[in-house]
Amino acid sequence: MQRPNNLKVGDRFTVIERNNYFNVGEIISLKDDDGSTNPDFWSEDKSYFWCISFSDLEPHTKTVRDAQVGDVVVCDSREYMVLERWRSTILLSYADEFKKAASAIYTFDEMESYYTLKNAPDVKSAKTAEAIKLLKEAGYKIVKE
Repeated sequence: MQRPNNLKVGDRFTVIERNNYFNVGEIISLKDDDGSTNPDFWSEDKSYFWCISFSDLEPHTKTVRDAQVGDVVVCDSREYMVLERWRSTILLSYADEFKKAASAIYTFDEMESYYTLKNAPDVKSAKTAEAIKLLKEAGYKIVKE
């Protein structure tokens, strides 16, 4: 893989070539973008960081198991927002009403059985990413069509 153009701190990658610090299959996240082809990455538990080449990585595909607070998941064409995330469970909003919490708490296995992660907009460039961020901060809802 070549160095991506629109990197941001926290972007996740899967290791496909082992080095002295990261093993094949390990999911790591960008610590800081120094502009090089070998930037520093955090281990999955953030207990250490080390540099690794992008040629030894592939982008990590986010699944419903990776859903974080603020992510949107879909079930039967209805959208729910992740309001809280704990070690092994997630609290969702009511369907299509993101400001109210539903009373059900789901395990990750239940989430995988019933929900899918709504895809984020495709980001083509750093300028597009910045524009999307500004629109979200202004309260606009960004949807992929």
